[in-house]
Amino acid sequence: MSANWDPQQIPDLIGKVALVTGGNAGIGLSTVKHLALHGAKVYFTARSEAKATKAKESLLSDNHGLSADKLVWLRLDLSDLNSIIQAAEELAKKEQKLDILVNNAGMATKETEIAAAGWEMTMGNAASDENADVRIVTLSSDVHSKFLPADYPFDFTDPGFLYGKLPYEPEEYVSQKQMFSADVLHYCMAKLANVLFAQELQSRLDHFGLPMISTSVNPGMVETEGSVGFFSPEMQPTIRKMMVSPNKGSHTSLFAATARDVSMRPDLYKGKYLDSKEAKEPHVVSKDKEQVGAFWDTTTKEVARYLAKCGFVPLNEW
Repeated sequence: MSANWDPQQIPDLIGKVALVTGGNAGIGLSTVKHLALHGAKVYFTARSEAKATKAKESLLSDNHGLSADKLVWLRLDLSDLNSIIQAAEELAKKEQKLDILVNNAGMATKETEIAAAGWEMTMGNAASDENADVRIVTLSSDVHSKFLPADYPFDFTDPGFLYGKLPYEPEEYVSQKQMFSADVLHYCMAKLANVLFAQELQSRLDHFGLPMISTSVNPGMVETEGSVGFFSPEMQPTIRKMMVSPNKGSHTSLFAATARDVSMRPDLYKGKYLDSKEAKEPHVVSKDKEQVGAFWDTTTKEVARYLAKCGFVPLNEW
């Protein structure tokens, strides 16, 4: 059963090239560690060289079997469009293929979508191999189902959802709002967007006959500086007791990115939302084909508009 899977079951990844965004801390750092320990060459992104160097030194110090040449820093700041494009171009110069992409960093934004699109060519090259096993893993969370009711009136035809516009604050959220110190409702929307993105990406990969597997994953309640800070100071001591380590939190991402079961039984995993390493049902809106399609179309149109405004070449249509 996939629920019993752990990183010791990761297959030999020698010859594989992986990219983990936000790989200098937390879940991302643990993901980088396990991929590299099993032989993959791992590009990990961080906004500064200092953060990247600290992360790399930590990994090498704590894992004596790890080779330094398996860890490659890629400068990436998802708030900076130029940085995103430069990172994609840098990777394309260095590598002919990309086998594993783990979208770990930050919330869903226009910039996240642009970054994902930037790896298209190298992932396409990997998929052209006879024994291709290309995985795209996007981190989500189960909060989207906890605070967004089944009948929430989404309208993904309106680009306002990309800019923070919400129909209303659901009672499920309002009744627990005092627990948080961050805007959790918009976080819920961002994590739902990641689920829909992974699902619709799979649909389009299948349409074009590209042998890639796209999934979204819930890492669980993971204790990181950012996640603890989501909660009010009064709640933090209690919440910490419920959280798991970043290493444990990386397991579902690693399963989606590497497990043999995923490639052997792709129909069980393609486009799915994974929780505890098993496919689970996300928010019911994911079954609304019109809304999911509208989400993709509206997002790509807004990205194209934003790119044009900044003087960049628009994305290819999918």
